[in-house]
Amino acid sequence: MNEDPTQALRAVLLPGFGVLRIGGADAATFLQGQFTNDVRLLADGRTQVSACCTSQGRVIALARFRQTDDAIYALLPADMLGRVATHLRKFVLRSKVEILQAADLNVGAILTGDAAAAAQAHRVFDEAALTLSSVPLAGTTEVVTFQYAPGREVIAAPPAAWRSISGLSLSRPSPLAQAEWLAADIAAGLPHVFAAAAEQFIPQMLNVDLIDGVSYSKGCYTGQEIVARTHHLGRVKRRTMRFHLAAGGVVPAPLSHLLLDGTKVADVLMTAETGDGIELLAVTNLDAAGKVLQLEDGRSAAPRSLPYSL
Repeated sequence: MNEDPTQALRAVLLPGFGVLRIGGADAATFLQGQFTNDVRLLADGRTQVSACCTSQGRVIALARFRQTDDAIYALLPADMLGRVATHLRKFVLRSKVEILQAADLNVGAILTGDAAAAAQAHRVFDEAALTLSSVPLAGTTEVVTFQYAPGREVIAAPPAAWRSISGLSLSRPSPLAQAEWLAADIAAGLPHVFAAAAEQFIPQMLNVDLIDGVSYSKGCYTGQEIVARTHHLGRVKRRTMRFHLAAGGVVPAPLSHLLLDGTKVADVLMTAETGDGIELLAVTNLDAAGKVLQLEDGRSAAPRSLPYSL
């Protein structure tokens, strides 16, 4: 008897994330004028990181886009969905665009190194969605897959599809799943902008340009003048760097200060508790790179490497 390949899967829900659905004939053109990356490239099926900025070039949110036959979906922290939707609607004007929170899709991750298991997972999701499409008033039945990072895939799917593939409890997700996911993001140097840190940093301070999240040839978008000027003048004095805190003590809040010789040189962007302490990304002065910093309570933040050069 052949082993069921779905048994090789580990599926986890990520309730800290959600998706916006941007539909309508002008969806791609509209987003092209509001985000830092070239949205036209989504047509080849890629998942794309992009930043939504204020007119002063400050990042409101970082999104991951995926285009389907019906719409463009934006993966975002759950606490930014309403804020980003409200912000974008201010610019719709006469464009044929509809921006909705896809509340009928649950966000989760499929974790497996087995290609056969991953393929089987997609088949089960698709079959579940097809079954749902025949049920009146079932809501959105599309399954949206984000190729998030090497070996890591995020799926937004209806609750029934998640139950079909994993038997997960949608009302009681694993409390460790979100922390593990964020710790992996921190190790990979993949930033998130949660509500507390919105409109604080320009894209280059968040390394968005280093993870292919900025196009300097796409043309105009909100905040483009500041982002382009920073790039061409080479005046990036702060970058997002990775640090580690030993176990014990309170998890630092976003925008908490890190100090060097008593002077603030960094602001905490995001954190994740792990088995041996706390991982964090902090927007840091370049002259403090590679140095041990301190929280205001005296704890030491040891520098750790990122998989790309600053």
